[in-house]
Amino acid sequence: MNSILFTNPQIKKIFYSQLFFFMILSLLLIFFENAIYSFNKNFYLLCFILIATIGISHGALDHIKGKFILKKTFPKKSLLLFYMFYILFALLVLFSWIKFSFLSLIIFFIISSFHFGQEDVSFFMRKHSVLDNLFYFMRGLIIISSSFYFNQEETQSFIKILIVENADSLIIKINWFYCFWVNVIILFLFVFFYFFKKKINWECFLIMNLEILFILIIFYFLPLFLAFTLYFCFMHSTKHILSLSYELNNKNINLGLKKFAVSSLPLTIITFAIALLMLVYLKNEFSIDKSIIKITFVGLASLTLPHIILDEIYDKYKQ
Repeated sequence: MNSILFTNPQIKKIFYSQLFFFMILSLLLIFFENAIYSFNKNFYLLCFILIATIGISHGALDHIKGKFILKKTFPKKSLLLFYMFYILFALLVLFSWIKFSFLSLIIFFIISSFHFGQEDVSFFMRKHSVLDNLFYFMRGLIIISSSFYFNQEETQSFIKILIVENADSLIIKINWFYCFWVNVIILFLFVFFYFFKKKINWECFLIMNLEILFILIIFYFLPLFLAFTLYFCFMHSTKHILSLSYELNNKNINLGLKKFAVSSLPLTIITFAIALLMLVYLKNEFSIDKSIIKITFVGLASLTLPHIILDEIYDKYKQ
């Protein structure tokens, strides 16, 4: 067992504290759900700020990974070339979304499912097989299938905001009842299978099931955007931040976290400023909540593709 969770007592302690915080926060928000609905626009803005800071920050060290990959071939221009390629890929996704928004949304769903699942699960299991790829996809897909199953009307309205052409009917016509339950059953079967095959221990087994359960709970009880923000910022991003902090200092995770905070701050501030400027621009044409939805999900789509490509190349270079 060479899971990140068990490599260092410090990282284990911090992870459990973060998991406890996530569960308590989720239960408190569920308890005060009516108050949240009363301040609809305020909670949209708060979610936007959280995603644009805590959520986005887990990719704010991509420039360090890019520099590491390119420094041998281009020692003097590695950082410049990284930013050029990264921004180019992001603009390519943005252009595709404007021209082919329906197709881009489908691709975003597929890529995000695999990405969410891989980064969430790799925290518990480090030795990957071909079968694991299906598990990653199913683990990430639960975010999308839960959205459609528990919040169908809200999810459909989000799609209508995000898609330029009138082609959302195909997604809406999918029977998400069967998709959701097939997703859930396969996901739990995978976790039990890995436990009996001793790929994960009892502790990881319990945590993984608990995380899936809480994902289902928040998407059932909370507004869609709030549920996604909780997952993205306080489950998905925090794991990646811990992993990066461990890479920065595997002997003292607290020093690693401090180094991460300092290193990620510049790009996080720049990204947040750009998102804020886009919000100011879009709110002249759309309502504040629609502007936030557009910026959040189209922005995440634009950043996810270069982030995933970079991670895959970086993992191969490390080996």
